[in-house]
Order: sequence, then structure tokens, then C-alpha cells
Amino acid sequence: MSTALSEQRVRFREFRFEDIPALVDLLNQTFPDTPTTVETEAHFEKSYPPDNPRLRFAVETNEGRFIGMGACLKPFWVNAPGVYHLWGLVDAEWRRQGIGRALLAELEPFAREHQATRLWSDCREDFDFAIRFFEQAGFSNFGLRFESKLDLTNFDESRFADAIDRVLDAGFQLSTLAAERSTNPNADHVLYELDHATRQDVPLPGGAVSNMSYDDFRKVMLESPDADPTAVIIAKHSQKYVGLTALWLPQEGPAYTNMTGILREYRERGLALALKLLSIRVMKTRGYAEARTTNDTANPAILRLNEKLGYQPLPGWLQWEKTL
Repeated sequence: MSTALSEQRVRFREFRFEDIPALVDLLNQTFPDTPTTVETEAHFEKSYPPDNPRLRFAVETNEGRFIGMGACLKPFWVNAPGVYHLWGLVDAEWRRQGIGRALLAELEPFAREHQATRLWSDCREDFDFAIRFFEQAGFSNFGLRFESKLDLTNFDESRFADAIDRVLDAGFQLSTLAAERSTNPNADHVLYELDHATRQDVPLPGGAVSNMSYDDFRKVMLESPDADPTAVIIAKHSQKYVGLTALWLPQEGPAYTNMTGILREYRERGLALALKLLSIRVMKTRGYAEARTTNDTANPAILRLNEKLGYQPLPGWLQWEKTL
């Protein structure tokens, strides 16, 4: 760590499980409109793949106050050869004092030691301080992921009155993971195969391709505190799983559509619209006032569908890359 930071009475140390409550406080200060919980963050900490390389530092004052953290890890959720992912967060009171640069100086060598050729990171496009950091640190912008929101309190399903009936009349069945589990003990794995197949067509920035293992899929999609098997909606054709939409239902803040996917041969038949309408019913029944989702700029079909439903744009997430 630099002498300048030592003079400011700031130090780095290994991030520990006991830091999660302080991290949650900092996350909720930084992103107050999408709060997280200790339960959720502890779940992802416990379920992190034990053999996946990562290095993390907590940032604290000499008095022991947690003011930030930084992490560098191999992104286990996608196939992106040569890429390591960089993530950092600093308390607003301590920004612009060189902490981010010092974290990068500690974390970048870890990526190099693991033969990484690129560092990836992201930030919200309205976070000017983060944009300046990436530009000054030698990163270049290579993509944008849109985020959008839907006001559920004013959503009028009557505009799509026959959308679900058309799908049913065409011979499709609409179910939930909870219902499927009651008749098919292998439902979770069949759902994973559908999710994996449809994610191959999701155009992620930089040419990355989704590559979650079944175990990671279960931990992220099915076992987190925000997951609910009644909020995973499945389209079937002759008992074959052909489409899904999966929600995250956090304790506070907006609900999230984590994934909507349809097998290629069943697209353009209204399935995505029907699944999204059923998911909106779930969110409204659970008392959510707002829904959110993210999409890539290279996915115009789903962007058009979300616009048709009434989703409104929010600041997106800029994708950054540094060549090592």
C-alpha cells in the first residue's frame, strides 16, 4: 500500500466473512434504490466456488472503520478467455484520495500471475467519479448494458388481454418450477439445461458467453434468499421445457427479472410476452411496486418487448476493459 494512504490512516487487509454487515451498509449507501441484505450477501459468500481464484481486500481506517473493498477474480459465470474481473467500492467520503488506484495496484498483479490478458469491470453511466477512475487507470469502454424499470402500480394488463390465451390455444403449457417439482424429481436439472441453452444466445459485451455449472446455477438462481420456485415460470410444449422467465424477489426494493429465454425454434410465438405477463402478476401479487431488468444493447428483440410492456430506461452499466 502507498505511503500516501498510510499517512491518511488507511490500510488494506484480507476481506473476512465478518465484514459482510459493513459491506451491506456501504452497498446500500451507494445503491439506495436497490438495497441488499446481510442474508443475501452471506449466501453468495458461502456459495462462492471454492476452487475459483480470487483476491480481496477490505479497506479500513486505522481505527477499524470499514470504508471500502476491492476484488479481482476469475468470472466463473461466463466463458471469457484471458479475462479477470475487477470490482471495487469506496465510501463517498473517502473517494478521490487514491484508494482506488492503490487497490488496482494490489489487485492487477494477481490477475497477471494467473495469466490474465484482460481486466474487465463496470460502473453505472451516471457515476462520473468511477468513469474518471477507469479512464485515468488505462481502461477503455467496450460495451453498455441497459437497465430499465416498470411501474407495477400503474401496469395495465388489459392491453395484452389475449396474449396468454393465444399461447395456450397454440398447445403450450405454462407452469412454475414449484409445480414441476411436484411431478418431476429432475425438474431443476431440466430447467438448468433450458437456461444454459438459451443463455448461449444472450449477446454479452466483449463476446463473453454464459457458462455456469449446474451447481452454480442452483446457488445463484434457485437457492439464494431472493429466489422462489413459484416465481420461476416455465413454458412447455408436449412436456418439453421450451421457455422460462425467472425472478428475484428481494426483501426490500424492486423485484428483478433475472432471465427470460426461449429456445430458438420456439421464438416469435408470443411465449416471451406470456411469460413476462405471468411474472408481472407474481410481482404485483407479492406487493412489489417496481420491477427492474438489464439487457445488452445487442439484444433488440428483448429491448423492444420491454419497451412494449412499458419499461422505462435507467442509467445503464458501462463495461470497461484494460489490456494487460
